[in-house]
Amino acid sequence: MTTGLVPSAGSEVTFPPGLLGYVQDLTTAWLLSFDSPHTRDAYRRDLERWFTFCAAHDLDVLQVRRPHGDVYKRWLDLQAGKPVPAKTLARRLATVSSWYGYLVEEEAAEFNPFDRVRRPKVNRQHSETVGLTRAEATQVLHAADHDHGREQLRTAALVRLLMETGVRVTEALAAQLSDLGYERGHRTLRIVAKGDKPKTRKVPPAAAHAIDCYLTNRAERAGLTVEQLNGPLFASGSGRRLDRKDVYELVERIGRQAGIEGLHPHQLRHTFATLAEESGVGVKKIQAALGHANSATTDIYLEARDRLEDDPSDLVAAAIE
Repeated sequence: MTTGLVPSAGSEVTFPPGLLGYVQDLTTAWLLSFDSPHTRDAYRRDLERWFTFCAAHDLDVLQVRRPHGDVYKRWLDLQAGKPVPAKTLARRLATVSSWYGYLVEEEAAEFNPFDRVRRPKVNRQHSETVGLTRAEATQVLHAADHDHGREQLRTAALVRLLMETGVRVTEALAAQLSDLGYERGHRTLRIVAKGDKPKTRKVPPAAAHAIDCYLTNRAERAGLTVEQLNGPLFASGSGRRLDRKDVYELVERIGRQAGIEGLHPHQLRHTFATLAEESGVGVKKIQAALGHANSATTDIYLEARDRLEDDPSDLVAAAIE
């Protein structure tokens, strides 16, 4: 295996000390075998989480056995401070198993220690993420609009964009200033959806205004005009592209200010879907806006919030009183 492979977005792994160079190259090749940069980034984080576990327990990643994988499952819960959702846990274990499988095929590892580690059963038609009610969504937007600190205008713009368009966090963060535009009188944002598919979304007036206010302030601080700005649409004070961790922390904080504990960005995407349905939008149009390849995924979004309200237990209880 030739060393020095050139990595691309999502493939720059923080390796444990002492890991052989050719194994590092194989790891880069394994990540690059996945077409989506979002997938590569998620798998990189999953793999680095496994490396962290091994470092914490003084384990050589190429000498571990199945029991270490079983312990790793419980360690993930301890690190999170609560049980990790089944879907997330299954993906994290599958990622590490896929990596070892690749190494085995390339004769860089003797066997896959995760091959028989039990993964939780996942119901693909079920989601624990629930969209906000209309009142809760309004509270979140109010909290974002009245946030404090140097980056309050950026916060308002980002939260409104996520809530009012339903774009994925990764899509919003990957957007460049040059992706903003106008088409037939509408403010637009060009995003790259899953599968590297370019897509143009309409930005509602409130979100567009919030973005304009943010960019005007950003330009003034840089001593530039808005037209002279370049780089990522949502940037740190130093010009660095925001990362997912930044946004998760931001949204969770805004949620607390709105009286909603544990709010995360994907809930804003679910909220877009459920409020669109409440407003009379058909499933096919919601599916198209969210970029779902299958309407069954959209149905999961729409059914999650009404799961408790649709439970027939109250009717049964009333019938037997």
